[in-house]
Amino acid sequence: MAEQPPQIHVHERVEHDLGVIRRRLRHMSELVLRALDDAIAAIANRDRRLAYSVVLLDNRIDMLERHIDRLCQEFLVRHMPVSAQLRFIIATVKVNAELERIGDYAEAMARRAVTLSAIKEQAEPERLFEMARVSFQMLRQAVRAFLDGDDQLAQQVLLNDRQVNRMNNEIFHLLSHPSESGRTTDLTVPFVLLGVLNRIERVADRACNIAEEAIYATRGDVQRHTMRDDIRVLFLDDTNEIQGQMAEAIARQLAPVNLIFSSAGITPAAQLDPATAKFMSGKRVDITRQRPKALADVGKIEDFKVVVTLSPAAAEACPPVPYAALVLEWDIANPAKTAGTPAEVTAAYDAVYRELHSKIEELVDSLLGAHVELEEDR
Repeated sequence: MAEQPPQIHVHERVEHDLGVIRRRLRHMSELVLRALDDAIAAIANRDRRLAYSVVLLDNRIDMLERHIDRLCQEFLVRHMPVSAQLRFIIATVKVNAELERIGDYAEAMARRAVTLSAIKEQAEPERLFEMARVSFQMLRQAVRAFLDGDDQLAQQVLLNDRQVNRMNNEIFHLLSHPSESGRTTDLTVPFVLLGVLNRIERVADRACNIAEEAIYATRGDVQRHTMRDDIRVLFLDDTNEIQGQMAEAIARQLAPVNLIFSSAGITPAAQLDPATAKFMSGKRVDITRQRPKALADVGKIEDFKVVVTLSPAAAEACPPVPYAALVLEWDIANPAKTAGTPAEVTAAYDAVYRELHSKIEELVDSLLGAHVELEEDR
């Protein structure tokens, strides 16, 4: 009887197929990074031909995305993976989609490069190029962390997102509020560069998504939608002697450590309202050591991701906040202006307390996404 050819071991076949998927995904990332680098180079050098090559390259990226997706589906059907291999395939499908979307950003930037190439007089956006360098490096590291199973490198990518966010806020302000020397009636260049800025910032965001998938594939830990930075919230009122102090105290009781609350007044009073301190002590909250503060005492407006104004006057006097910050306008009555019996005054303070407690509880739940968890538990 003729000798039968040796069969490929099941384990070897699995490793072979995983290797193919890894190589295709690595090639996908290389194409996407090339598209990003070329798009920025086209902007810097006003190179229309290079910009058009990026637009054409997007077709190859789309085709490769579909190919990788098919490979992952076939792997699931053929091998029915479990544990680490299953996590890797699930994560690969998501990373593949993230890379395809980043390729779309590169194409969008390339199209803007074509527009800019026709404009002769324009300042070189060096700060924008620096942000692109940082964002694209985050993407390189995120892909490497995923393919190499390096969760420590993935964590570093998540930390670097803070730097990109700071640069994004700074560049957005420069483009949307140019200096007198850089001011022009033609808004084409700043408008186009704002579009480029948005795509670069989104590259960094999606690099973080890939880093989160790297951590999931490696350790099984789900990082998506978890907070990467502390969220600072400011309550701004007229004098910071009543409503703001009450709101800050309530918020600190309700919130975990990664939410940081402060309060300030447009024109701070000389001292805390004694009736407010007495009322809060009845709620077992000691604020007697607090003092009314100005905004300068708690930081710059740029430090806060959420600004809550507590009166129409505070809303009108509030300094301009970064475009990415959330601004809420609450009209909270001043209970100290209530005339009547002591019981009626106390009732006014209690009404303000209950209104603030309800609004702040809803705000904290929204910031933490607690409402999603509640829906899942039902």
